[in-house]
Amino acid sequence: MAIEVLIAINVLFLIFLFLVAYVSLRYFINQIEKYPRVTFEEVYDSKKLRQKYNIENKANPMDYGFNYEEVGYKSGKIQLYGWYIENKGAEKTVIISHGRGVNRLSSIQYLQIFKDTGLDKKYNFFIPDLRNSGMSDVARTKMGYNFAQDIFHTMEMLSEKYSKKNFILYGFSQGGMGSAIVSKYYQSALRKKGIVIEKMILDSTISNVKKRIKSDAKKRRVPKFIVSIVIRIFNLRVGNHLENLRLSYLLKRIPTLIIQSKNDKATTYGMLMEEYNKLANFEKIQLKVFEKGAHTRIYAEPECTAEYTKTVGEFLKN
Repeated sequence: MAIEVLIAINVLFLIFLFLVAYVSLRYFINQIEKYPRVTFEEVYDSKKLRQKYNIENKANPMDYGFNYEEVGYKSGKIQLYGWYIENKGAEKTVIISHGRGVNRLSSIQYLQIFKDTGLDKKYNFFIPDLRNSGMSDVARTKMGYNFAQDIFHTMEMLSEKYSKKNFILYGFSQGGMGSAIVSKYYQSALRKKGIVIEKMILDSTISNVKKRIKSDAKKRRVPKFIVSIVIRIFNLRVGNHLENLRLSYLLKRIPTLIIQSKNDKATTYGMLMEEYNKLANFEKIQLKVFEKGAHTRIYAEPECTAEYTKTVGEFLKN
């Protein structure tokens, strides 16, 4: 009888461990792949969020002096929306891609850079709500991997609807990783459509997805065996490309400006430098490091604004 009780206790304990492991796996994978969508209304109704987005009382490109058109389009089955700003005679289009947990309202502040550098009439602009943000559909983003699909379909739509073929990708955090991924993994598809990515600007970008996952797990004190399983599952979900979702693999071919703050706690300076050191000998890759400014908020830091503007302007003009 005592043995049967002991066996029953052991079975219950194993079941408990299995449930804990399962819940931990689901929770951590969701932390990586999915997060609450932030809508326009939430930003408009929150002084804190408007300050975070550095937009104060601004609500759309018109507040920066740009006429715009609201555009809806598809990325696979995912419905996306964005603002299109067209300048007659401009051949090149800048796509400004936000990061995790924000929406296109966080991107409109960067239109000011183009006005301040006299480049506002040289380009067309497209500012999307990528999946799981703003007005676009709720969906998993997979650390920027699915953002790459959205950016690809954004270029495809602009090519088919507005005959735009030449692009500059300007991405932040996961939007930066998505920009880097599309420049590498969608080369053939873009070439067939006659679409060219001429330059990229990556601000506070994720520099190595696998290391970022491990770093987040360490901060959350996730057990190593759980992390190992999550890495395997996530690798399958990104088409077995996880080892290559790093800047030192994705970049080199296209002129790219990487912008980083030493104060960035989300996409750290140390992790970025590990990747950049493998790219430093490539002339097409430039790095600008700021001493101040938080994650995706370097431009918003008053002491950095002028230098940030000058850096972006010179990169685009040269």
